Amino acid sequence: MPYYFGMGELCMELKKTFKSVGSACLDKTKAFFKYLGNHPWLLCLMLGFFLNFTIECLHRHSLWEGIVHVFTSPLPFIFNSFVVCAVMSVGSLFKRRYFFYSLFSAIFLGFGIANCVLLALRITPLEWADLQVVKISLITKYMNTFEIILIVAVIALAIAGLIVFCVKCPKAKVNYLREGVTAVIFVAVTFVMLFGFRAANILTTQHTKNLANAYKTYGFHYCFLCSVFDLGIDKPEVYTKADVNTIVGALNEASSNNEEVKNQAQKVQNGEKAPNVIYLQLETFFDVNHLSNVQFSEDPIPNFTKLHNEFTSGYLGVPSIGAGTANTEFEIIAGMSLDHFGMGEYPYKTILQTEPSESVCYNLKNHGYSTHAIHNNTGVFYDRNIVFANLGFDTFTSLEYMQDVEFTDNGWAKDNVLVGCINDCLDSSEGSDVVYTITVQSHGKYPADYTAELPITATGFGDDEDTQREFAYYINQLNEVDQFIGDLLESLKSRDERTIVIMYGDHLPSFEIAPEDLESGDLFATEFVIWDNFGLEKEDFNINSYQLGAHTLKLLGYDDGVLTKLHQNFSDDENYSTWLHTLQYDMLYGKKYAYGGKENYPYKTTSLKMGVKDVTITDVIPNENGTLTVKGENFTPYSRIYMNDDFIDTVFVDNFTLMSEGETPLRTSDLLAVVQVDNSESSLGSSKFYLVGGTHEAPTVTEDSDHIIYLPQGFKLSTAIAIIVIGIAVIAASASIITVTVRRRKTACQTETEPKTDDATSDND
Repeated sequence: MPYYFGMGELCMELKKTFKSVGSACLDKTKAFFKYLGNHPWLLCLMLGFFLNFTIECLHRHSLWEGIVHVFTSPLPFIFNSFVVCAVMSVGSLFKRRYFFYSLFSAIFLGFGIANCVLLALRITPLEWADLQVVKISLITKYMNTFEIILIVAVIALAIAGLIVFCVKCPKAKVNYLREGVTAVIFVAVTFVMLFGFRAANILTTQHTKNLANAYKTYGFHYCFLCSVFDLGIDKPEVYTKADVNTIVGALNEASSNNEEVKNQAQKVQNGEKAPNVIYLQLETFFDVNHLSNVQFSEDPIPNFTKLHNEFTSGYLGVPSIGAGTANTEFEIIAGMSLDHFGMGEYPYKTILQTEPSESVCYNLKNHGYSTHAIHNNTGVFYDRNIVFANLGFDTFTSLEYMQDVEFTDNGWAKDNVLVGCINDCLDSSEGSDVVYTITVQSHGKYPADYTAELPITATGFGDDEDTQREFAYYINQLNEVDQFIGDLLESLKSRDERTIVIMYGDHLPSFEIAPEDLESGDLFATEFVIWDNFGLEKEDFNINSYQLGAHTLKLLGYDDGVLTKLHQNFSDDENYSTWLHTLQYDMLYGKKYAYGGKENYPYKTTSLKMGVKDVTITDVIPNENGTLTVKGENFTPYSRIYMNDDFIDTVFVDNFTLMSEGETPLRTSDLLAVVQVDNSESSLGSSKFYLVGGTHEAPTVTEDSDHIIYLPQGFKLSTAIAIIVIGIAVIAASASIITVTVRRRKTACQTETEPKTDDATSDND
């Protein structure tokens, strides 16, 4: 009994002790939060460092690597934390500061999570350009329906939670002077660190190809902000008309003395029709046989391997890895190096939206070439339907203009459709053609959950089964791309035209491949092959993508363009990089001294025509059930009937027939057109208007052949973000104005209702 009584007393004492400790902890916690409430600058500081640390861990998919980053790159970590602190300090200016803290935290974490997910799908991190090009049709290529619904549900819950918290959250007393000074100090310190760290090279000021490493070294917030604001080409330290004229003079002199180009011109330009030029930019294509310790049941790319051994070939230095097709494309077409642009910049989304640039297309147009672009993906992706007009293309055939397209398991168009598209371009003109073809079939994300048995297998790649299955899917897609190459060359051999085909990969795939896994030891090198049917000499060498266009002109015996002359004559010169920087700036951002001033700039935006074959209406037939049948040519599943300023729900029957889905009355003077639209209903182009006149049995076609239908473009995520940010700013400003106004009125009312002291009464008293 005494033992049990002793235990009971001990339990009672322990209970009292725990209760006392718990009460003390609770009191201290309350006191701590009260202290934070009275010192919001400290709360901003804590939130800044905590959120930045969390986002860096998400970026690395590892808590431990996040901790390592703090100690190996302390100054960049502090700067990125202060970026968050500066934003949080603005929230301290509002009575509902805790709502704004939550809102800003949700936005920062949202970007961090988006970056984390994106890095699980590819190698390169989140950039501003990703938000500018993303569409629902692209998201579905990477995520299944359940994942999309889950993400939407989480976002909806987060928004609902913020709304509820906005209504319920407690208000705080605001010392506007103190909080305003605090916010100014946070922002000022952030900017001081920004300029100081950039000057000391603690934060990079240069473009970097390996964005993944840059984000890890310099921090997510800094690199993402660079992708938003650090755009364009910096003005050279020395930039005058005389300096540019000196460079141009040296280029012209070297060109006049370049016997190699002159001799090539005599060989190729011997009175015959100039050779056609076809570029094959092969999506995520590289020679997988160069992977160490990986064995295949058979060569996945036998045609490319054979061509590599028989024709001019080598390694191509490209500007990105795992993504960035548009930037490899830009370097080759424009002959410019992205090293002189902002970090992670896509010129397609910035300067080329409005500014024409010297290009291989413009240079070949000087010799009578017709210029064509082909891409079996949507035409609005990276705004190619806008940008290609500033790169000298005459036509652009996108997915929306292609017929009988097959698709892969993950929704990308197969490349076999491009054989016919290329031949259509070659048939479209009497003269020579340059056809820039961008493939898409071997694009990621690569599925692991397929059930079909694949003909080619691989061993030795990846540590887990999912990675091995994804890689197996990838190499079998490469095999089909390789078959497309073989089919295209057989087709070109049957044509009685001299032709050069330059084929290359745009970047490596988004697998975890290390430099030591590759024969080249370079993650930014793919392979190229130059095929021809008129006996060019085989010559193996390595080249950068921005030099490839100039080399193509050299093969033809041409040296048009200042950048072409630079690449052909000074690639080994010590002034090469400096001159390239100066000329790029002069052309796109400067005074265009190299061309005799802006008024003499020879490159003008072309009237880009979508599709080589015209979409036409030949007949409109009213059906007994009230629907319409539209007859014509070159219809595709992306064709929509457009009638009297409005779309009609359309059923694609075949390449010659469309039908309205519902009852559609037809009247005299109705105007109809067939419009090519993408999945987001963005208009790419249309047929001529079809004017219904006379009787239904004898309609007529309008003669207004130049009429163009302008339709609203698809809604972009970047637009939504801009609207949200502006909305938040407007709400915040409105709340501040209302708060100040109400406070002043309340003060005025209190003053009016206070009893006045009556001097006369006081005297009587």
